Amino acid sequence: MKLLWFAGVVIVSMACAFCAEAADKFPPIWRKSMTNDPATNYFLNKYSASLNDPASTAIRNIMLARVVASECQSARLIKAKVKAYRDSMLGSLSPDAMKAAAFVAGSELRGFDYETLAHLCAGINYQFGPKGVLIAGAVSPGTGEPTDRYDPANPYIRLPDFTGK
Repeated sequence: MKLLWFAGVVIVSMACAFCAEAADKFPPIWRKSMTNDPATNYFLNKYSASLNDPASTAIRNIMLARVVASECQSARLIKAKVKAYRDSMLGSLSPDAMKAAAFVAGSELRGFDYETLAHLCAGINYQFGPKGVLIAGAVSPGTGEPTDRYDPANPYIRLPDFTGK
């Protein structure tokens, strides 16, 4: 009887340890800085700053909105807001100017990794909420966490190129 009880305790404790491991989608040390405040969230501060070119800034903002909406749990892109923003900011650009601005914006997002994504998911409301500083109302806030788990062997996230649409 004692052996059966001991085996049950071991199985339950192993299940709890597995569930605790599964609950952590990212290293717990990141929790402190995963806020909606750019003073404590370095990535919010970095990606909210304007670039030298307004068109490059607009393209970077559109790319960030799309990534955050697709990679953050329960977040949703409000396409009409993004289209209105794109039309107002990029509507008069020539194709060559659009390519140059897209290159600069893409260069700014090179090295985009899981830590950046986790911090931007936590700050969706600051950047893209109803009073967002980048594109107001472009992304409905989700849970504030990425959908996928952190993989230390492959931390980088490949972002799609901006095609102008």
